[in-house]
Amino acid sequence: MIDVALASLIEDMIEKAGAEGVVEFWQRVGDNLAGRMGKEAYLGWTSFNVAVRESRTAFSIEGEVTPLTDMAITDIDGDVVGYLYAMRQCCYVPTIFRTRFAVGRMSPADQAVTNEYNENVHNIAVCNFCVFHERFREEIAKNVTIAGNPLACLLLATRGWSGETKISSKNVVQVNINEDHVRALLRNYECVYALVLRGARIKGER
Repeated sequence: MIDVALASLIEDMIEKAGAEGVVEFWQRVGDNLAGRMGKEAYLGWTSFNVAVRESRTAFSIEGEVTPLTDMAITDIDGDVVGYLYAMRQCCYVPTIFRTRFAVGRMSPADQAVTNEYNENVHNIAVCNFCVFHERFREEIAKNVTIAGNPLACLLLATRGWSGETKISSKNVVQVNINEDHVRALLRNYECVYALVLRGARIKGER
């Protein structure tokens, strides 16, 4: 019932505020939720990654997140300044499937919001919930410190329920990760992002 109501809500919102208005709404939701999560501080990447695995960070509110510790991001001095993180399943996917089962299809409003975001903000969304996800992570990262340094979050790749994939070339370049490697991760994960020390001079960054 809640899933059907959510689909109806999005339809109603897009009728009243348009796709641009819904994008702004989801971004405000991301801002507000991140602001309520509080601050986190870790001595180093090891303690942070343990917290991620044990679902003890604000990032875990979305679902199970896997630190890809074999894909470290280094700075120009060779020091580790970040890692890739991945979600096997987006927490919105079960809602999508339940909605399709209940009402037969997803609302066209979902695609309208997705298109608006991709065309005018960041070409990475595979559903309207990606708008909230990206903003939420970006704001959460500002409240998490590793050895006193705040983080920055870069959404790299997404895979939707229909199999559609998106790669953010601009973000992949920023963390100096091979785009083919990121694309390969989408065989097993639906969402891949990087967490790096804010302001780090990443090796090979262009």
